[in-house]
Amino acid sequence: MEIIVRSKRVCDIPLLELYENNGVKKKPMVLLYHGYLGRKEFVLIQAYNLACNGFFVVVPDAYGHGERGSGQVIDLFDSIQHSTSEIDNLIDSYTDNQDADNTRVGLAGFSMGGCITFQYIAQEKKKVKAAVPIISTPDWVSIVDNFNTPEKTEELKSLGIIKEAGELAEYRKIAESIQPINRYEMMKDTPLLMLCGAKDMVTPVSGAQRLYELLRPIVADEDALKLVIDPNSAHADTVGMNLMLAEWMKKYLA
Repeated sequence: MEIIVRSKRVCDIPLLELYENNGVKKKPMVLLYHGYLGRKEFVLIQAYNLACNGFFVVVPDAYGHGERGSGQVIDLFDSIQHSTSEIDNLIDSYTDNQDADNTRVGLAGFSMGGCITFQYIAQEKKKVKAAVPIISTPDWVSIVDNFNTPEKTEELKSLGIIKEAGELAEYRKIAESIQPINRYEMMKDTPLLMLCGAKDMVTPVSGAQRLYELLRPIVADEDALKLVIDPNSAHADTVGMNLMLAEWMKKYLA
C-alpha cells in the first residue's frame, strides 16, 4: 500500500493531502481538523488511518494556527468561526480533482476541530454528508466555565488570551451567543457520531449528551445519530475512536 502525503496550499490555506495511490479515482473526501494551539501535522497519524481506509483526506491548518500563525495566540472562537467559513470554498476547490470526490465529503475534528465540525453542521446549508466531532462539545459555555478557576485563569493570562480574570465573563457571553448547540435543529439531517471521554475536563461530555437528547426526537434516522463515551478516556483520542471515525465515514460516504 502506497499512501501519498502532499503538502500544498488550496484557497491560500496550507494543508496536507493524504490518499492511497491505488489507481482508484474520485475517492470520498474527509476534511480533518486539529485542536487548539495545534497544527495539521499533529493529526497526521489519524489522517493516515483514514487514507488507508480509502479516503482522500484533507488536513488544513486552522485559522491562526500552524503556517497561518502570527506568533500570537489566536482567540479560540475567532479561529473556529473563521475556519468554519472557509469549508465550502475548500470543498468547491476540489471539483476538478481526479482523486477526490467532492460530492461525498465527511467532516471531522479533534477538540477545537470538533468545535469547527459542530459549528459547520449547525448552519442551514452545508456540503458534508457525515460529521464526527471527537473529544469536543457543542456547548462552548462549558469550555469557558472550565477555565473559571485561579489556576486555569492564570494559564489563559500567560498565553495572552485574557489580561485579567474579569474578561472571562465577557468571553462567556460570546460563547453563549454563538455556540452551535443553540442551533441544534440544523444538525438533524447530518449523520453525526460524537466520540467523547468520560473524564474529559477540557470539553466536558455533558454538552454532547445534551445535544444527543435534543436531537434524538427529531432525527429521521435514529441510526444516523450516535454518542460514544469512553469511560477511561480524558481529553485525548483513542485507537478505538479513530477506528469508529473511519467506519462512520465508510457507512455514509460509500
